[in-house]
Amino acid sequence: MQPVSPDDGSLDVIGAAKPTTVAKCHEVIDALARQVDVLRQRVVEQGEKLAVLQERLKLDSKNSSKPPSSDGPGSGNRAQRRASLRKRGAQPGHKGSCRVMLDESHVDRVIECRPVDVCECGAPVQALADEPIRHQVFDVPPVKAQVHEYRRYAGRCTGCGKAHRAALPAGVPTEQIGPRALALIGTLGTHYHLTQFKIRDLLARLMGVDFSVGAISQAHGKVALALQAPLSELSHYVMQAPVKQMDETRYPREGAGNWAWTVVTPQVVWYSLLPSRARYVATSLVGEQFNGILVSDRYAVYDYVDADKRQVCWSHLLRDFTRISQRAGLAGQIGRGLLGAGYVLFRWRAQGKTAAQFDPLCRRVRRLLHQGSAQTQCSRTANTCANLLRLWAALWTFLGNATVPPTNNDAERALRALVLKRKISGPTRSRRGDEFIARGFSAYETCRRQGRDLWNYLHEAMVAWIDKTAAPSLLPVRVAANATG
Repeated sequence: MQPVSPDDGSLDVIGAAKPTTVAKCHEVIDALARQVDVLRQRVVEQGEKLAVLQERLKLDSKNSSKPPSSDGPGSGNRAQRRASLRKRGAQPGHKGSCRVMLDESHVDRVIECRPVDVCECGAPVQALADEPIRHQVFDVPPVKAQVHEYRRYAGRCTGCGKAHRAALPAGVPTEQIGPRALALIGTLGTHYHLTQFKIRDLLARLMGVDFSVGAISQAHGKVALALQAPLSELSHYVMQAPVKQMDETRYPREGAGNWAWTVVTPQVVWYSLLPSRARYVATSLVGEQFNGILVSDRYAVYDYVDADKRQVCWSHLLRDFTRISQRAGLAGQIGRGLLGAGYVLFRWRAQGKTAAQFDPLCRRVRRLLHQGSAQTQCSRTANTCANLLRLWAALWTFLGNATVPPTNNDAERALRALVLKRKISGPTRSRRGDEFIARGFSAYETCRRQGRDLWNYLHEAMVAWIDKTAAPSLLPVRVAANATG
């Protein structure tokens, strides 16, 4: 440790001559006391910095927002956890299941298998009159792409001499990839998370169609263009939704630090890839004058929404409380109390307790947060508790509204699809790639939640885009019916 200099407000008495009078002894004692105070303060400051560094080393998916994949091999995973000591698979007494035989009218081909005419002993084999044993085999026939050639003939008017050229039929693109193939390429790139190289190889091996990677990329751009109008409807829908969840994660583009944002409702998911994580992005997605209730984590950009219109995610709070509980002293005691209260909250909610029955738990949490904000041993704990007290109303919105969940886990699960795509395909390379990821996955997740077939929907959207007609809506059936009615 460096010696204390006179600039610190103390005397440098190290190496000085011994005092010869009582008064000078008192001066030396006072100087040494001031030095001890300064050194003690430095030790406290350095100790807090060391504690912060040590805490960072202990961060994992249980006490922070880090993904489980970053925990490392020593922490175990869900596949290694066992819910019980019973053997895997069906338990004794479980009723077995098997594939039901298709009716003969749904069978493509029936092959009669007769027994041999002569037995091994040399005697003839007589056929029996009982019913045969039915054995059905499911197989995939050879798949080959259909290639249609359109011959556009020309003509000339006998009156004015104007030349005429036959137009392509409805639903036929001017390029080489048809609408159903475009829809398939879009489905493979979203639902199945395939890269453009793998899509090219799959089409070549399965259908005998050899497209270039550039053609696949252009096809993704066409899918994004076809989804532009339906996604504009979705953006207006999520802005007006009474309850919505919101979250964001990184999704880089080469040379830019893009962020993937999502706004989630029970039947609609809307993604957007934007180059910022700032507040103006959040307001552009859900509106400056916020409508409804927002369920999110405690990220500061959401603070522009009033606390009585928010629900803070309790899953994130449990991780925060876990991190506090791992600290020493009073802060750790407070963290363990808050963590226990969080577990009780989820248990009581599963039991269907009313808002009035939650009052004792609310009082306990508030008391612990006041204790945490008032203690001086750990400034990080004090800041977290003070922040939660400022957001107090946002902690309990779900008690007064049954449609509001206490977590934004649904938004995190929705982002998981983009995270998998990012890990498999890497960053995007252009604005066209950003638009395909955002719009394609919006269509995929929305169709999945509404029980619609993504491939069929994309086919309808591509035909409408080629014919320049209105695209099929992605809005929930009831909302779309009201809009058209």
